[in-house]
Amino acid sequence: MKRSVLFFALMFSTIMSFAQAESAEPTFGVTLEREVAFAIIEKEHYFDVVVELKAAEFADMFVQGVKVTIKDVKTGKKIYKKRFSKSYLYAFSEGTIQVGKGNALIQLVLSKSTESGEWHMQIKEKGIY
Repeated sequence: MKRSVLFFALMFSTIMSFAQAESAEPTFGVTLEREVAFAIIEKEHYFDVVVELKAAEFADMFVQGVKVTIKDVKTGKKIYKKRFSKSYLYAFSEGTIQVGKGNALIQLVLSKSTESGEWHMQIKEKGIY
């Protein structure tokens, strides 16, 4: 009897630990700028770029979404400029930054490498799967 109770308690705690995925609320009215070592933008590879993410204000009715601007560090030339309308900016506690339409569609992922400490980014307008 003790074994079966202990087994079910252990199984329940394991299931609950996996079920507690981290979540974040959308961020509004923020501009973030990061130097990215490696970026994949719509299947194209880029090195040493600066990404600027500008989230619209919460109460702004005319501007919605997140504006993404990417420039080359050496030349300052714009590589990519797009507004993801009806998308939101999410910042997680471990440092990952995402732009997407809720939990269903992620369009941009910006994360920091644990080994080198460099930022890496991937953008797909139609979603990262």
